Amino acid sequence: MAKNKHQTSSIRHRAFYKHPLCYLLAMALIIVIAFIIVRRQKEPTLTDLTVSNSSSVEKPIATNNITASTSIPTKSSSSVTNQSVSPDGKTPEKYEGTDPNTSESLTGYITTARFNNDKLVIRVNVDQYTSNGTCTLTLSDGSNQLEKSSKLVPVASTSTCEGFDIQASELSIFARPIEINIHLVSNDKVGNITGRVE
Repeated sequence: MAKNKHQTSSIRHRAFYKHPLCYLLAMALIIVIAFIIVRRQKEPTLTDLTVSNSSSVEKPIATNNITASTSIPTKSSSSVTNQSVSPDGKTPEKYEGTDPNTSESLTGYITTARFNNDKLVIRVNVDQYTSNGTCTLTLSDGSNQLEKSSKLVPVASTSTCEGFDIQASELSIFARPIEINIHLVSNDKVGNITGRVE
């Protein structure tokens, strides 16, 4: 009895799946998919990347004829992300690079140094967290000198000087530019931040 057309195509169809080439193609496809998955898992994430810079950089601040500079730490190529609990024990702190609280000295920068109406306004950010200390501001033009003090107070994971608002009348005899020096003292650590206002 002769096979009909439907039976012949069905036999050919079954024979294709029994062919060894089909299994080889299926195995090759599985290997390619596994390779792609493993490759994606090994791609670097943001926390794996490090930035290579010098250990310090001059950070200029310029606002309305005012310039200030201070040496601040930057991320190093050997840095890793550290996580610790802030001194208040409530919020975790994250640092990329060296934790500034492990520094032997106090560091920071001037955020504001400008004349505002009849006052010279100076604001400072300190990189370390400290619950007490003093900021001593010295203004000098080479001939004249003025000194003011304020408290060093904690703000989140850093600190700041309470701020300096000097009446313009106190600076009337000062020539421009006026050199700014802020001496920081907290426990056994000290530091200096310098700048200039014109």
